[in-house]
Amino acid sequence: MQEKTPKYHVLARGVIIVDNHLLVAHCIGMDNTFLPGGHVEFHESIRTTLYREIYEELGFISEVGPYLGAVEAEHKDEGIYHQEINHVFIAKLENVDSRKNPESKESHLEFYWIPISEMDKHNLLPLPMRRMIEHYMKGIPGPYFESTLGES
Repeated sequence: MQEKTPKYHVLARGVIIVDNHLLVAHCIGMDNTFLPGGHVEFHESIRTTLYREIYEELGFISEVGPYLGAVEAEHKDEGIYHQEINHVFIAKLENVDSRKNPESKESHLEFYWIPISEMDKHNLLPLPMRRMIEHYMKGIPGPYFESTLGES
Protein backbone atom coordinates (compact mmCIF):
# COMPACT_ATOMS: atom_id res chain seq x y z
CA MET A 1 0.00 0.00 0.00
CA GLN A 2 1.28 3.47 -0.91
CA GLU A 3 1.89 5.82 2.02
CA LYS A 4 -0.21 8.99 1.95
CA THR A 5 1.71 12.24 1.44
CA PRO A 6 2.29 14.15 4.69
CA LYS A 7 1.08 17.75 4.84
CA TYR A 8 2.65 20.88 6.34
CA HIS A 9 0.49 23.84 7.37
CA VAL A 10 1.39 27.44 8.21
CA LEU A 11 -1.51 28.96 10.14
CA ALA A 12 -2.48 32.33 11.62
CA ARG A 13 -4.64 32.18 14.76
CA GLY A 14 -6.36 34.85 16.81
CA VAL A 15 -6.90 35.05 20.54
CA ILE A 16 -10.15 37.03 20.84
CA ILE A 17 -11.16 37.75 24.43
CA VAL A 18 -14.23 39.65 25.65
CA ASP A 19 -15.27 39.75 29.32
CA ASN A 20 -12.95 36.83 30.24
CA HIS A 21 -14.47 34.70 27.47
CA LEU A 22 -12.46 33.27 24.58
CA LEU A 23 -13.89 32.88 21.09
CA VAL A 24 -13.26 29.35 19.80
CA ALA A 25 -13.95 27.56 16.54
CA HIS A 26 -15.36 24.06 16.31
CA CYS A 27 -15.40 21.84 13.25
CA ILE A 28 -18.80 20.13 13.36
CA GLY A 29 -18.42 16.45 14.23
CA MET A 30 -15.03 16.80 15.92
CA ASP A 31 -14.34 16.61 19.67
CA ASN A 32 -12.02 19.61 19.96
CA THR A 33 -11.98 23.36 19.51
CA PHE A 34 -9.30 25.67 18.12
CA LEU A 35 -8.66 29.37 17.72
CA PRO A 36 -10.19 31.28 14.79
CA GLY A 37 -7.90 31.71 11.80
CA GLY A 38 -6.52 29.58 9.03
CA HIS A 39 -3.97 28.84 6.35
CA VAL A 40 -1.47 31.38 5.09
CA GLU A 41 -1.64 31.74 1.31
CA PHE A 42 1.33 32.45 -0.94
CA HIS A 43 2.25 36.15 -1.19
CA GLU A 44 0.23 36.88 1.97
CA SER A 45 1.56 38.03 5.34
CA ILE A 46 0.54 36.16 8.47
CA ARG A 47 -1.27 39.25 9.83
CA THR A 48 -3.16 39.63 6.54
CA THR A 49 -4.10 35.95 6.72
CA LEU A 50 -5.66 36.35 10.14
CA TYR A 51 -7.57 39.46 9.08
CA ARG A 52 -8.85 37.67 5.94
CA GLU A 53 -9.76 34.44 7.73
CA ILE A 54 -11.75 36.22 10.45
CA TYR A 55 -13.64 38.11 7.76
CA GLU A 56 -14.30 34.96 5.68
CA GLU A 57 -15.33 32.81 8.65
CA LEU A 58 -17.25 35.36 10.73
CA GLY A 59 -17.94 38.38 8.55
CA PHE A 60 -16.23 40.70 11.06
CA ILE A 61 -13.61 43.35 10.43
CA SER A 62 -10.82 42.70 12.91
CA GLU A 63 -7.84 44.46 14.37
CA VAL A 64 -4.82 42.15 14.46
CA GLY A 65 -2.75 43.16 17.47
CA PRO A 66 0.41 41.95 19.18
CA TYR A 67 2.14 38.70 18.32
CA LEU A 68 1.89 36.21 21.18
CA GLY A 69 4.08 33.48 19.75
CA ALA A 70 3.99 30.18 17.92
CA VAL A 71 2.86 26.64 18.60
CA GLU A 72 4.20 23.76 16.54
CA ALA A 73 2.05 20.63 16.49
CA GLU A 74 1.50 17.32 14.75
CA HIS A 75 -1.44 14.98 14.33
CA LYS A 76 -2.80 12.24 12.08
CA ASP A 77 -6.08 12.56 10.22
CA GLU A 78 -7.43 9.65 8.18
CA GLY A 79 -3.94 8.10 8.09
CA ILE A 80 -2.25 11.28 6.85
CA TYR A 81 0.48 12.87 8.98
CA HIS A 82 0.01 16.63 9.46
CA GLN A 83 2.56 19.04 10.89
CA GLU A 84 1.68 22.67 11.54
CA ILE A 85 3.05 25.92 12.84
CA ASN A 86 0.44 28.21 14.39
CA HIS A 87 1.37 31.90 14.61
CA VAL A 88 -0.81 33.47 17.28
CA PHE A 89 -1.89 37.10 17.65
CA ILE A 90 -4.23 39.00 19.91
CA ALA A 91 -7.18 40.11 17.77
CA LYS A 92 -10.12 42.40 18.45
CA LEU A 93 -13.56 42.56 16.89
CA GLU A 94 -15.85 45.57 17.02
CA ASN A 95 -19.33 45.37 18.51
CA VAL A 96 -19.19 41.78 19.75
CA ASP A 97 -20.88 40.48 22.86
CA SER A 98 -19.64 37.34 24.63
CA ARG A 99 -23.27 36.51 25.53
CA LYS A 100 -24.12 35.97 21.86
CA ASN A 101 -22.28 33.47 19.68
CA PRO A 102 -21.30 34.82 16.27
CA GLU A 103 -22.79 33.24 13.18
CA SER A 104 -20.37 31.18 11.09
CA LYS A 105 -20.10 31.99 7.40
CA GLU A 106 -18.74 28.47 6.71
CA SER A 107 -21.13 25.49 7.04
CA HIS A 108 -18.56 23.09 8.54
CA LEU A 109 -17.61 25.48 11.38
CA GLU A 110 -19.33 26.94 14.39
CA PHE A 111 -18.01 29.60 16.75
CA TYR A 112 -18.81 30.14 20.39
CA TRP A 113 -17.57 31.86 23.52
CA ILE A 114 -16.14 29.86 26.41
CA PRO A 115 -14.97 31.07 29.81
CA ILE A 116 -11.16 31.17 29.69
CA SER A 117 -11.15 28.83 32.68
CA GLU A 118 -12.88 26.13 30.55
CA MET A 119 -10.27 25.65 27.80
CA ASP A 120 -9.65 22.08 29.07
CA LYS A 121 -13.37 21.28 29.15
CA HIS A 122 -13.73 22.40 25.50
CA ASN A 123 -10.53 20.57 24.45
CA LEU A 124 -8.77 23.59 22.93
CA LEU A 125 -6.01 22.26 20.65
CA PRO A 126 -3.13 22.23 20.15
CA LEU A 127 -2.64 21.81 23.88
CA PRO A 128 0.14 24.45 24.26
CA MET A 129 -2.37 27.12 23.14
CA ARG A 130 -3.94 26.87 26.60
CA ARG A 131 -0.65 27.73 28.33
CA MET A 132 0.01 30.57 25.88
CA ILE A 133 -3.38 32.14 26.68
CA GLU A 134 -2.90 31.60 30.43
CA HIS A 135 0.51 33.34 30.22
CA TYR A 136 -1.04 36.24 28.33
CA MET A 137 -3.84 36.61 30.89
CA LYS A 138 -1.27 36.64 33.73
CA GLY A 139 0.78 39.32 31.97
CA ILE A 140 3.76 37.03 31.39
CA PRO A 141 5.69 38.58 28.50
CA GLY A 142 6.26 36.68 25.28
CA PRO A 143 6.74 35.75 22.61
CA TYR A 144 5.88 32.20 23.54
CA PHE A 145 6.94 29.03 21.72
CA GLU A 146 6.14 25.40 22.33
CA SER A 147 6.05 22.23 20.28
CA THR A 148 4.17 18.96 20.56
CA LEU A 149 6.52 17.22 18.12
CA GLY A 150 7.83 14.01 19.55
CA GLU A 151 5.17 13.85 22.29
CA SER A 152 2.94 10.79 22.48
